[in-house]
Amino acid sequence: MKATGIVRRIDELGRIVIPKEIRRVLHIREGDPIEIYTEDDAVVLKRYARARELGDAAETYCQALCGALGFSAAVADTETVLYAAGPLKKRLIGLTLSPSFLEKMRQKQALIAQDGYLLSTQSEPVRTVAAVPIVTDGDCAGSVLLCTDDSRLSVRETELGVLKTAALYLGKQLES
Repeated sequence: MKATGIVRRIDELGRIVIPKEIRRVLHIREGDPIEIYTEDDAVVLKRYARARELGDAAETYCQALCGALGFSAAVADTETVLYAAGPLKKRLIGLTLSPSFLEKMRQKQALIAQDGYLLSTQSEPVRTVAAVPIVTDGDCAGSVLLCTDDSRLSVRETELGVLKTAALYLGKQLES
């Protein structure tokens, strides 16, 4: 844990204010769910990632997408790739999503790119050829992605339809 040097008082209702700079750095927006837990004698606040609840369902769906479509497939929460299958699995898992990509997913629209979307700001960018947000209770809880290293591959409407079905299914899993 890194000390910030910021001290806040708890108000009469038990609330504290997370400073704007910390919210900006951690990409916490108004309305984002925050998980509260304790660790020894500390209270820890962490952005709640509903997509983590998908577990085996997401992993299995990634394997099915990869097998059926021939692309590496991944499921991400609102900041990181959690599950993946295919040749890029090792590079995808744990990859941080770029702020521009996240903003596009928050708009709840499917994306297809001929030249690929930059999935990460890290040194090894991954070419994302299609992405569909996982929407649950009206909010973007994550995304389903198709990725490749082959610049000759592109996504057709058929693959996009399958990806939309995956996102819809995973969203319904989170709602139940």
